[in-house]
Amino acid sequence: MEEIVATRCSMCHAAQPVWEGIATPPRGVVLEGDGIRRHAEQIRLQAGYSSAMPPANITGITPQERAVLAAWSGDIK
Repeated sequence: MEEIVATRCSMCHAAQPVWEGIATPPRGVVLEGDGIRRHAEQIRLQAGYSSAMPPANITGITPQERAVLAAWSGDIK
């Protein structure tokens, strides 16, 4: 689960985003370390149950990865 967030979300939702044109993490949501657990429900809703994140699926998150995020309880595994 943590790997999915790291590869599909953290390029924008990092303390120092690396995605071109993103200077600060959107809405202040940092998905690194404990931030992943802290934002578990948002991750589940925005990237697991819906396709809202990433916008236009720019990072290519797969349906299988979305299913993992939707089923995730918030415990890092």
